[in-house]
Amino acid sequence: MEYQNDAYGITFSINDDLSIGYNNYQSTRKSTTNTELEASSVQIAYSMGGLSVRLADASMDNQNYTVGAANQRDATTLSVALAF
Repeated sequence: MEYQNDAYGITFSINDDLSIGYNNYQSTRKSTTNTELEASSVQIAYSMGGLSVRLADASMDNQNYTVGAANQRDATTLSVALAF
């Protein structure tokens, strides 16, 4: 089997405390039937002093290069950290 992968990401710092980002990944498995896996994610992060709050929302289609609703995944992650 042969795989073709394309990925890109961009992050923008709005100010010293706030940033947003986007990532996209596409992979095509070339065999008798070409199947494409795609994953994307949006992130936002805020920090102030010792406090950091991060939020990421990610989704994946055709996990394991298999088509169907059972092979789609979505996840949202919230992280809060406090440093003293």
